[in-house]
Amino acid sequence: MVIKMAEKIQLKVYIDKKLNEKFRKFLAVKYKSFARGLLSYEIEMALRNWMSLHTKYKNPAQNDTQVSIIHSPNPPPKVAKAFYEIKEYLKENFDYELFSGMQIPKNHLEKAIMATRGSDRRTVLKWMKTLHKFGLIKPISPATWEIL
Repeated sequence: MVIKMAEKIQLKVYIDKKLNEKFRKFLAVKYKSFARGLLSYEIEMALRNWMSLHTKYKNPAQNDTQVSIIHSPNPPPKVAKAFYEIKEYLKENFDYELFSGMQIPKNHLEKAIMATRGSDRRTVLKWMKTLHKFGLIKPISPATWEIL
């Protein structure tokens, strides 16, 4: 009996140098050695896992091959970048040491959004709604918001 190997292709990508070193060290610790094909195997498994987090089969009972993309567990890069800039503004201008669960005044959050995203009231409301939608902030009271 002959077992067919899955057809493989070469995929050339560029990743951060430090991430590459950390990943290779991680594999060395995990497997106690570094065998041929191990890096490819682990990256393939990581890609499969990442894809499974972001896709949903329409009818798993029938092994339906149609998939739909589900919302990412993390905010999109544009939202993450905006949130980072808002937090940096809060640290620099209001001397906050921001941590998860910290409560801040709504007017400070609005000022940070105005400074980093734009001062139009609609822009501020849009970013408050967006950050709340992605689970980065939540209202505690009409005047207080929590950083998640």
